Amino acid sequence: MDCMKWYIKRNWFRFIKPIILDFFIFRRNFKLENENNFSKYLIVKEYYLDYIKNKKLNDGDLLPSELETSKKFKFSRDTIRRALNELENEGYITRKQGRGTFYNKNNRRFKEKKVTVLTTFVSNYIFPSIISGIEEIVSSRHYTLNLASSNNDPALEKIHLQKIIDFDVDGLIIEPARSAEKKESRALFEDLQKKNIPFVMINAMYKDLNPAYVVLNDLKGEYMATKYLLQLGHRKIAGIFKKDDLQGVYRKKGFLKALKEYDVDESNIIIGEYRTNEMATYGYYFTDKIIKDAERPTAIVCYNDEIAVDVIEALNDNKITVPDDISVLGFDDSVLATTGNLRLTTIKHPKTAMGKMAARLLFNMIEMGSNRPNYIYEPELIVRSSCKEIKQ
Repeated sequence: MDCMKWYIKRNWFRFIKPIILDFFIFRRNFKLENENNFSKYLIVKEYYLDYIKNKKLNDGDLLPSELETSKKFKFSRDTIRRALNELENEGYITRKQGRGTFYNKNNRRFKEKKVTVLTTFVSNYIFPSIISGIEEIVSSRHYTLNLASSNNDPALEKIHLQKIIDFDVDGLIIEPARSAEKKESRALFEDLQKKNIPFVMINAMYKDLNPAYVVLNDLKGEYMATKYLLQLGHRKIAGIFKKDDLQGVYRKKGFLKALKEYDVDESNIIIGEYRTNEMATYGYYFTDKIIKDAERPTAIVCYNDEIAVDVIEALNDNKITVPDDISVLGFDDSVLATTGNLRLTTIKHPKTAMGKMAARLLFNMIEMGSNRPNYIYEPELIVRSSCKEIKQ
């Protein structure tokens, strides 16, 4: 029994982290379900549209019932009804009480105007807030919003882009997949431009395409974060960055720029880099490794708040206290930054505001003929309690 108590005490953060994350996921999902419900109902709507296409339905053919779809996605009946209501208003379906939902191929009331959002991820981290901002603007213009995710996979991104081109959407908002690597979808982006289908890139953009875009100044953000640690007296600093997305590339550049300005010796700089498929474990195991060195870092700069949480878990498991022993700094100011007792110093990401801005710029292109507008958000450092001043 004493051994069990010791083990739980030593590994308390590992036990409590899933509970904390589950709570915030539940709270976020509850909020979406009862307030915005944007991502879930759009997923259902996309499912019905794909079902119609893939099954090659004829006019009057029966669609999956409300109950069937609710069980399939484990979404509430209200969510399914919202998707069906929108499809009915757009003329895609007819619902007959006691009989079911039917495809309405030959009696479409009007040609709807369609906008597609293609993000790397949909239902977690900062993405629900970004999509919420987009949905608010799109719905106010009475456009149909379709939602898709590439899972940061360029091959899946290509499939979605081809569908977008084939279905002749009126506009696209996209976060490019693995934007720091070879641009597998370049030819499709060029096709969008040739076909005059307006698109806005968010979070990352390809300069050689000269696209419309909305991004955060990632380089400056990480520069500010690292400079803050330097001003607190830290000189032995580690950085963990994502290397297959441009955000990570620019954040690493900002990190190195600040260290160079303060003439930090290269031997005091520790850098870890990971790809998307390594994210689940990299932050923890990289941290566990570097803190066992004779001269461990006094501070760790993280690509985002998700990595920062994993870093803190590794530190706790090794009985290293944040910030008394090691300072930790995140990026994005997500819900994770204020989870439980964790008060993470971080860089603010505009999230909802970015979504709104991307939608506004897209409509400027669709309705006013604007020529590839762009907007860059300036970063803001949010100081909390995860960083500590040290004496030289």
